[in-house]
Amino acid sequence: MPKARKSSPPATPKRRSQARRQPTAQELSELAPIPETLRPGLDVLFVGINPGVVSGQKQLHFGNPQNYFWKGLFESELIPEAVRPEDGHRLSAEWNMSIVNLVQRTTPSTSDLSRHEMRAAVPELCRKITSNPPRVVCFVGKGIYEAFVGHTGFALGLQDDVYDLGAELETQPEHLPPLRRPDSPSDAPFAYLFVMPSTSGRTAAYQNPEKRQYFCQLKYVRDCAARQPDSAPIDHARLAALGPQVRSRYFKRQ
Repeated sequence: MPKARKSSPPATPKRRSQARRQPTAQELSELAPIPETLRPGLDVLFVGINPGVVSGQKQLHFGNPQNYFWKGLFESELIPEAVRPEDGHRLSAEWNMSIVNLVQRTTPSTSDLSRHEMRAAVPELCRKITSNPPRVVCFVGKGIYEAFVGHTGFALGLQDDVYDLGAELETQPEHLPPLRRPDSPSDAPFAYLFVMPSTSGRTAAYQNPEKRQYFCQLKYVRDCAARQPDSAPIDHARLAALGPQVRSRYFKRQ
């Protein structure tokens, strides 16, 4: 008689990965603003738009591991070693840079912020900059600078205008920052203004190789600003050479 075949044990059903529960609007509203460390004389003050869910829950700037911010700092040599978001306090303590947000409240997406809310936050950001004058202010996202200046007529990178650190904020038109040209007849100190693409992993229009080149440009601006007024002004040809040479939707360095 032929031997009976042994039946195979029933396959163990695969467990479906459980989706992470999204916090409610009430839970997000109860999250505290992420702490900010400010002092005069910072080499670079980074301005983010507002905390995402991961950052807000962890109370960390650029806390999502998919965010390129901390990698960009290291790969461009703005900082000498790779750090995690959890080590972000070292940015101020060791490397004389810091981070603030335009809007303090945590949201699932930046699209949850209205233009009115962003524009209304500009005066407080100006107070932070004027009270703690940095050498460079870097806006990590084009939309942040659009809200800051109230228009879209600018390109990414180093801006033509500088932030006038000697201006009286009370005399400024509502929601407008005190800007001027660096060669204007004024002895008042100023801060360079730099705009880079958002470092969020959701930003598909700029890939990490291109984002890294903006970080490299920022490093050059920071180094020049740190040496002034004892050195020559920024060499714009050299600055352009450090930046992306191709402006495609999906940039890949050849």
